[in-house]
Amino acid sequence: MELKDYINVLINRRWIILGTVAVVLALTLIFTFLQAPVYQSKVEILSEVSSASESVLGSFFTSALFDPDRYIQTQTEIIKTDTMAQAVESALQIKYEENAKLRQEGEDVYIPDEIPTASQLASMVDVQQVERTNIFDIIVTNTDPLLSQDVAQAYAEEYIASRQLAAIRQISEARREVWNRIQEVEDEIQQAAEQVKQYTSGNVPAEVLNEAQRAVNLWVSLYEKYITLRIAESLEQRGLEIVQPAKPGSKTSPRPTRNAILAIFLGLILGVGLAFLVEYLDDTLRTREDFEKYYDTSIIGEIPHIDPENLPQNHIIYFEMPQHPAVEGYRTLRTNLQFLNLEGETRVILFTSAGPEEGKSTVMVNLGAALSEMGKRVLLVEADLRKPVLDRYFKVSPGKGISGVLSGTIPLEEAVQSTGYNNLYVLVAGVKPPNPAELVASEAMGSIFERVKESADFVLVDSPPVLAASDAMALAPKVDGVIVMAGYTRANRDGAKRTSELLHKVNARLLGLVINNIAPSTRYGYYHYYYYTPPQPEEEETERRGFLRRKK
Repeated sequence: MELKDYINVLINRRWIILGTVAVVLALTLIFTFLQAPVYQSKVEILSEVSSASESVLGSFFTSALFDPDRYIQTQTEIIKTDTMAQAVESALQIKYEENAKLRQEGEDVYIPDEIPTASQLASMVDVQQVERTNIFDIIVTNTDPLLSQDVAQAYAEEYIASRQLAAIRQISEARREVWNRIQEVEDEIQQAAEQVKQYTSGNVPAEVLNEAQRAVNLWVSLYEKYITLRIAESLEQRGLEIVQPAKPGSKTSPRPTRNAILAIFLGLILGVGLAFLVEYLDDTLRTREDFEKYYDTSIIGEIPHIDPENLPQNHIIYFEMPQHPAVEGYRTLRTNLQFLNLEGETRVILFTSAGPEEGKSTVMVNLGAALSEMGKRVLLVEADLRKPVLDRYFKVSPGKGISGVLSGTIPLEEAVQSTGYNNLYVLVAGVKPPNPAELVASEAMGSIFERVKESADFVLVDSPPVLAASDAMALAPKVDGVIVMAGYTRANRDGAKRTSELLHKVNARLLGLVINNIAPSTRYGYYHYYYYTPPQPEEEETERRGFLRRKK
């Protein structure tokens, strides 16, 4: 397929695409508006390690704590622990108990219908680090904007309290260890002093003095560290800080605009896919190439669509609607037929189709009108004895027809009737016989064709569809040529191929294919017909005489 073929598929299947988009969009919007609103509230926390903590915990812990990946994972795990959720649940219970008392006193305070359990709280919370900062967010999602605010704030406060308490415990433990070490060093200093007293002045060994000095220096160092840890206990709470408290949750879903846009894109994708699937499964013939390929013959005529509401009562638009684009289609068909009959040997022409309702009778009648307009004597013969229709086009007697001629009850001269139009005659089906197939296949039918073509320039024969009955195959060898009708949007690959095979099997001479009912809005449409105003032809003066008088 070329690019234009893909574009044609999209144009031709546009209603499938638009319908799919409409369905997906409608379902999405229904689902969106049925969803309960979801809100998010967040708390921003600044997390820094104080100098006091660093002196106790060491630089390795500090660098590990602020490694971006490890840090966010650590905080997430801490905040999502069951212990933290239980602490938040307890804090919320206390808060709402106090709010209940305040409400009794007349204050307007918020109390949820139900306090979430610890497991529910754990499923609400998430942690995200603000890129390239020491700030991370505790985010809480819930269908209640005020509850999400309270839960986020409670998580932040409980998290900070638990982290500070853990840090203070570490510092206190370190301070106790330093104090115990100071006590041990003081004992060592006391022992060193006792040893020094045992020697007279100036006779104290150097190693004894050095040991005593070392103990004193160690005591001074430990005491300084002890004082630092005492100060760190009071300053440790500065390591974590809420920089942005929680606010009432903002709505995050549903988001109708975003969902609608996504639904449109999804609908387009599904619609286009469905359009190409339908195109692949649809064996209806759409292009000139397809028609010529499957019917195995050339196109000699293309008739535009005619709105049934605008059709004249007798369906002969060639005479009744001369400005219609279809009239130009019949003129083109007439011209092509004349080129096929330059030697005048193709005079008895059979009209058939693959199936019913493809317009062969209407096209045959209007082609006969176009030929008669040029002064050609035309006889329309109805060989479709099963479903005759020609008597509807003209004011003629339906009882006098070819079935009576074939059965010998009516002479041919009496059966051929004038249509009321110059040079145009008709031989209708007549009374419906019980054995139509035998009649059309008889030698008498061939004899009728031989007799009438002596008095006519063209004999146009209407027959049943090829795939509906065997009549067309029986008639095809008796005529000079066959024109196959194909209704646009009705003809399909299998029917076209089978029709061609059956006609070739009986050695029918195919003159060509006429495509009927082509809508202008389709890719095969004829827009230019709407800008064509056909000239009014001058009718040839012809002598009104009996049809079966031999042509001069």
